[in-house]
Amino acid sequence: MFRRRIYAQGFTLLAMVAGSVYWEKDRSKRKEYDELLVEKKRTEKRDAWIRELEIRDAEDTERQMLRDRLAKGRAAEEKGLREKQAEALEKKIREDTTPYVRSVLEPTEEKRSSILDACMDLWRTR
Repeated sequence: MFRRRIYAQGFTLLAMVAGSVYWEKDRSKRKEYDELLVEKKRTEKRDAWIRELEIRDAEDTERQMLRDRLAKGRAAEEKGLREKQAEALEKKIREDTTPYVRSVLEPTEEKRSSILDACMDLWRTR
C-alpha cells in the first residue's frame, strides 16, 4: 500500500513536471503572440500619426499657398490703384499748370535717382 502511494506520488510529480513543460511552451507562444500584437498596434498607431501629420502639413501648405495668392492679388490690386491714382494726379497737375511751367530738372538730370524716386513716391502718397 505504501509502495502504491509512493508510486502515485511519483506519478503526480511526473505529471506536474510534464504539464509544466507542456504549458511553458504554450505560455511562451502566447507571450510571443501578445508581443507581436502590441508591436503591430504600435506600428499602426505610429503610421496613423504620420498620416495625420502629412495631412496637416498638406493643409498648412495649401493654406499658405492661398494666403500667398491672396497677398499677391491684394498687392497687384493696390499697385493698380496706386498707378491709377498717380496717373489721375499727374493728369490733374498737367491740366492745372500753365504752359509756361517747365521742369526743374535739367535735360541731363532727367534720369531719376533712387532718392528722388523715394521722395516722389512719398509725395504721391500724400
